Amino acid sequence: MTKQQELEDQLALARKDIETLAKLAGDRAREIGHDRVAQAQAGLESLSDEARAAYDSAVRQGQRARAATEDQIRANPLAATAIAFGAGFILAGLLGRK
Repeated sequence: MTKQQELEDQLALARKDIETLAKLAGDRAREIGHDRVAQAQAGLESLSDEARAAYDSAVRQGQRARAATEDQIRANPLAATAIAFGAGFILAGLLGRK
């Protein structure tokens, strides 16, 4: 075998090794990408669940506050009317100024 043939054989082997390494690197990059996407989706689902729980909690608190306000209005209708009148009077005065 001549020197030139040996060099060509080594070059062909090196090309095959480079192709194999490039394929392995691409496969690994794809795996990492898929893992990151899965982690991001899991994080998004967790945040969505937390946001849903916070929303539900806020709705329940709002319902309780509304019920308490209605109870107070029913218990003290005269005071509630006076407060509403006073608030309306103040708001009209603020909005009427220019």
